[in-house]
Amino acid sequence: MVWAEETEESCRTEARNLLTILSRIPLLILAVGVSCSPIQSHYVQVEQALAQGNPEAADALVEKHRDEYGKKSRVLYAMDRGMLLHLSGRYQKSTEFLENAERMIEDLYTRRIGSQTAALLINDNVLPYEGEHFEQVLIHVIMALNYAYQGLFDDALVEARKIDHKLNVLSDRAENTYAYTQDAFARYLTGLLFESRGELNDAFVAYRLAYNAFQAYQEAYGTPIPSLLGKDLLRLSGALNLEEEFEEYQQDFPETTWQSIDEVQQQGELVLISFHGRAPKKANEFIDIPFSMQALTMVLATHNLKSSKKGRIAQNILFGLTGDVFSVALPKFVPQPSKVSYTEIVLIGGGTTETARTILMEDVTEIARQDLKDRLVWESARAVARAALKFAFAKAAERGVTQATENEDLGRLVGFITKLAGSVTEQVDTRSWRTLPDEIQLARVRVPPGIYELHVRHVGRNGRVLDEKTLPSVEILAGKLKILSHRTVL
Repeated sequence: MVWAEETEESCRTEARNLLTILSRIPLLILAVGVSCSPIQSHYVQVEQALAQGNPEAADALVEKHRDEYGKKSRVLYAMDRGMLLHLSGRYQKSTEFLENAERMIEDLYTRRIGSQTAALLINDNVLPYEGEHFEQVLIHVIMALNYAYQGLFDDALVEARKIDHKLNVLSDRAENTYAYTQDAFARYLTGLLFESRGELNDAFVAYRLAYNAFQAYQEAYGTPIPSLLGKDLLRLSGALNLEEEFEEYQQDFPETTWQSIDEVQQQGELVLISFHGRAPKKANEFIDIPFSMQALTMVLATHNLKSSKKGRIAQNILFGLTGDVFSVALPKFVPQPSKVSYTEIVLIGGGTTETARTILMEDVTEIARQDLKDRLVWESARAVARAALKFAFAKAAERGVTQATENEDLGRLVGFITKLAGSVTEQVDTRSWRTLPDEIQLARVRVPPGIYELHVRHVGRNGRVLDEKTLPSVEILAGKLKILSHRTVL
């Protein structure tokens, strides 16, 4: 009799211990998931500072909020600092941060496998941020511009070549599933730099590669082929006596007029690279997969609750009570389109006035959306696997507690809590390089040597002037290239 009482008490103790462990697991999952959620509230202040034309203040804000990035977002912190220092004109310091970001990305790639299990159980916020495919490439684009603005054209060309290498590496790692396999803007910048140094053969090759890349951009992102590229191809193919190529480009650009090399070299040139708007931000898109008729009814009845955060929480509670529903989160980019159609640049000096418009060279938002679309099948498979694992874990917890305590109500309660914790932590990694622009545009202006006043006007989609600014005067030298940068978040 004593033996039986001891055995019964031992079973009860084991059951209580098992219940304690199982009941704490969902809370642990919830705590880890919440603690790893990215904190991005400071971006509102950063964008306000940029809107006021104060990138220095924006950079100071990012530096102030460094601890909020945490160890797992050190790459993102370095990229944000690199971009804002670039806009502040501190090009060398910008390059230092971007080089550090590149080193960390490569290091993370070699060590990533061990962290995948935690991400599968919770979400990708537990992983160190490596940057999106296109973001890793744009690191080198910004570094190339840093060198170009300092007049270090050799270093800028080296960085431009790294872009090709980076794209090849990323394409190989992704088994050639990405549309973003070459950067048209970087190709064009390479041609521009070669031409400024008088290396016409290399410049022509770079412009021709840019033409091929822009044709791919037109198909993938809807980016028009820049009209000024036709002028460059005609000018250089003519100067190099490439008759076949010259005739080809005459057919491709029949209404284009251009200056000869001799005419160009007697003048100086200003290139304005204008960053428009704000990069897209990443968000969750939830898909609910029912596995019973009751669950299907619940999914259909609560579909409209997804539109708000509170509604999603209520939906998660209902799903936890109903059971048999996979809640899957997939990433999406939410565009923040610029209001600016183009920037008009006006140079006044020496009794002359020259005007030019910027044209689209890099649609960052469309590249981001297509880049994500290219890996959506993989993201979907991972999301389903993660949800299935959480669902199975909740079922196992429910059965385990029911068997250990012989109490079905208690088992269902633990199962509900576990499902709820899994639903709350089902979210995608919403970190992204938010200090990038929506678009990168470019204008080229050739003028006689001299000192010029510089004015810019931001023109909206309806043709109305949204904003006007006066920039510091610039000196243009004969046969020399001057590159300037400008940013608006309109």
